[in-house]
Amino acid sequence: MKEYRRLERQHPIFSPIALISTFLLALGLGIGVYFTGGAAFSPGSLSAVRHNDVVMKGASSHADLHNDCQQCHKPFAGIDAARCENCHENIAQDRASGENLHGRMADVANCGNCHLEHRGQDYDLKTAAVVDFDHTLTRFTLAKHTVGYDTRPLECAACHQEAGSFTVPLAACANCHQDADKTFMDKHRQAYGENCLNCHDGHDTMADFTMEEHAQKFALTGVHATTTCEDCHANGQFEGTPQECVACHAEPETHTGMFGTACADCHTPTGWKPAIMNGQAFDHELDTAFSLSKHVNNYDQRPFTCRSCHTDQQPVSFDQAQCATCHLQGDPVFMTNHTNQFGFNCQSCHDGTGNMTNFDHNLIWPLEGQHLALECTRCHVDQVFKGTARECVACHEEPAIHAGLFGTQCEACHTADAWLPARLRQHTFPLDHGEQGQLDCAVCHVASYDQYTCTNCHEHDANEMIREHDEVNLGQIDLFSCAECHPTGTKEEHGDGEDD
Repeated sequence: MKEYRRLERQHPIFSPIALISTFLLALGLGIGVYFTGGAAFSPGSLSAVRHNDVVMKGASSHADLHNDCQQCHKPFAGIDAARCENCHENIAQDRASGENLHGRMADVANCGNCHLEHRGQDYDLKTAAVVDFDHTLTRFTLAKHTVGYDTRPLECAACHQEAGSFTVPLAACANCHQDADKTFMDKHRQAYGENCLNCHDGHDTMADFTMEEHAQKFALTGVHATTTCEDCHANGQFEGTPQECVACHAEPETHTGMFGTACADCHTPTGWKPAIMNGQAFDHELDTAFSLSKHVNNYDQRPFTCRSCHTDQQPVSFDQAQCATCHLQGDPVFMTNHTNQFGFNCQSCHDGTGNMTNFDHNLIWPLEGQHLALECTRCHVDQVFKGTARECVACHEEPAIHAGLFGTQCEACHTADAWLPARLRQHTFPLDHGEQGQLDCAVCHVASYDQYTCTNCHEHDANEMIREHDEVNLGQIDLFSCAECHPTGTKEEHGDGEDD
């Protein structure tokens, strides 16, 4: 029987033909992937929708990336946020700062969770991403914006008026609310501007604002409590509003350059006046004894300022010679004579109320008799006028002859016409005793006016006097109290018929 040689069968996978075929196929695929950018593995076309003319890294939309999968995909890891941010640099900034929408979103690194791709060139990545969007992430709630003024549900486009962009035009809020209250909105926009989101968060409240928080920056107390916001926040600007008083209150001309701009050192929010000095309410008339009622305008009709009188660098210092210097402008002749006579101590007489105008000395102290001819300096020593004593003893020393007897009310007995004679209102004994004319007081009152003697004129022997007065039974003590029995100075008063 003829035998045929048995041929050995080759392995179907590792045969040379199979290996060569596999290599050629892999090579072809590699070349195809290299030149097509992975198109063979793409699940669909990339979006070509554009909402603006912005070009990022040479691409105006994802469709421009063609099949360059590595722009978004990391091998064996999927979509890589860092690769997305190579183009979307603004998103990277938001994530780093924690601000804006992408800075506040959870799981923001998984871009593909919201922005789906390979859904065709007409697929809108942005619009699809907001289907289940949490609007509170924008810091503006829709709690008060579910329906419009016409009671119909509000669409996104009512506020987000630019297709594909979720920014809100500045005037969008005001234009809508204008329909509800035009008068209010016109005033509100004028006061605060168009950027409503600076203050409002959708709750009908001021965004992130409470009075307690405001007090941490600037307490709204006193008059400030009733001040409108726009008085300080002009043109709707709130950030960086200055807190210094001079930002709103111009330094008053009356004390410009004297006290600086630290207004709170003297003034309080309760009211601009009265100012506070050393912890007390300052009143120029009460605290300085000089009223400003007659010092409103100067001779040139310009308003008085503190500098008009307080010319030194120290605001509270004052040289009274400044009064004369200023008033010389009004009447130089009068002021020259006036200062020559009364000196420069103006406030010793003047208190600013004008009470020395047409001054009548008699209204304060009458100048009559001997006083009328006196020079002013006899009473007003060193040209001091205010507080000059009005009592006689201030100028006239009490006479030794009646010191301590009659007090210091000199005018009770004496007149300005002359010191003598005194007016003795209760002197019953005749002063012309003996018909020799009016006697001098010292004739009878030798030592003091509360004692008298008759023996200066009438010699009396003590024994003889006792003998003569035995009939009236006078004792030694009463013997020389002559006026008790002889009140008119005549002897007939005790019945002997002869003059004393």
